[in-house]
Amino acid sequence: MAVESPMVELVIERLDREGTGLASLDLDRFRVPGALPGERVRVQETRRRRHRVEGRVVEVLEPSPDRVAPACPHYGDCGGCSLQHLSYPGQLAFKRQRVADALAKAGVDTPIPPVLGMEVPWGYRNKLDLTFGASPSGLPFLGFHRRGRWEEIVPAGGCLLVPQELLAAVPIVERWAAAHGLKPYEPRSHRGFLRSLILREGRATGQRMVALVTTASPELPGARELEAALRGGVPGLASLLWVVNNAPADALVVEQVHCLWGAEAIEEELGGQRYRVGVESFFQTNTQQAERLLATVLAMAAPEPSDRVLDLFCGVGTFSLPLARRARAVIGIEWVEEAVAQARRLACGAGLGNATFLAGPVRHRLPEAVAQLEGVDLVVLDPPRSGAGGKVMRKIGRAAPRRVVYVSCNPETLGDDLVHLFPFGYRVSQVQPLDLFPHTPHVETVVRLDRA
Repeated sequence: MAVESPMVELVIERLDREGTGLASLDLDRFRVPGALPGERVRVQETRRRRHRVEGRVVEVLEPSPDRVAPACPHYGDCGGCSLQHLSYPGQLAFKRQRVADALAKAGVDTPIPPVLGMEVPWGYRNKLDLTFGASPSGLPFLGFHRRGRWEEIVPAGGCLLVPQELLAAVPIVERWAAAHGLKPYEPRSHRGFLRSLILREGRATGQRMVALVTTASPELPGARELEAALRGGVPGLASLLWVVNNAPADALVVEQVHCLWGAEAIEEELGGQRYRVGVESFFQTNTQQAERLLATVLAMAAPEPSDRVLDLFCGVGTFSLPLARRARAVIGIEWVEEAVAQARRLACGAGLGNATFLAGPVRHRLPEAVAQLEGVDLVVLDPPRSGAGGKVMRKIGRAAPRRVVYVSCNPETLGDDLVHLFPFGYRVSQVQPLDLFPHTPHVETVVRLDRA
């Protein structure tokens, strides 16, 4: 007979960086998803490693005033977002505190202003990746990986983070797949045909993309039928692609792209610049907040006509191109060669002959770029979640720009990176957090440092 896990009552003390409730009881430290600070909750243990305990909320005995009913019917099962039970003002306060804690740990005592949030924090995503699963009756459907059990798929219907016009493609593709008896890909056995569906849209242009990802096949069954249904059911459809991915892992590995209808890419606009967005292209997922991010970066950078600028981890030139319109010269450095090629095309098309782009690791190419510019006045960097790293930060310090603007998607690695600049005489003068991913724990932060 199975022994039922212990049940305890806890008072939640705070949230960790993932938005999970934390509590203590004697020597035990509890992590409780879905619980909020100040709440008294009844919790059942789900996992224990010595005094570190994972638990699930059985009952909220004393709810927080910030607790709200989640709007999404799949919330809690779907792994897409984790803070819908927290009011939106509460989410922004949590994110502000997360930034404050990370910077305080790094020795920064600059006041943290309120997070720039959204008036309507729903339907903001311009890209959605869905995975095919099979119902108990064997019918294919599209959805998200279940939280904590990635081999299980939760249906996508009702997702509130995506515009419903874009989500209209989901039932059309599901009906087409069922009508032709197509089987979802099974990662363990490496059998099956249907892998995923990628949906993208250009908020400024109204163009939408539907990309079906499958294993290899001589032809796509019912391709014309699928095309007709999607063209009639998805407003603004501009691109219908069939992508072949035979790699065993879940990650997207594009081996072939067949354009079934329209163009191979759609267009999006950011800061007055048009960008070509393909099935693999990186582009900010929240266009509205990306505009505010760009405006914040430019305001903090305050480029002058005589400035020599370095844009590190520059991507397709989202910051480089607007900076080049305001400064004497800009060099962008990016690891991904495809992004560098696109940045060069965009600079050429915009007539920005003062913008140069280098492909390769930032830590290797940074000294070369400084030498080309014959010194540097302003450095802007937007590193990945893992941060820029001490080597890059110290090279920035040795280059001695007058100001540095750091764009971070991870407050903890932001704090770790900033401490490497302090010995070179830099101090934080401005901080501004932004919310690019409502209902998730993620927060973007822009920091300006000036050299004493």
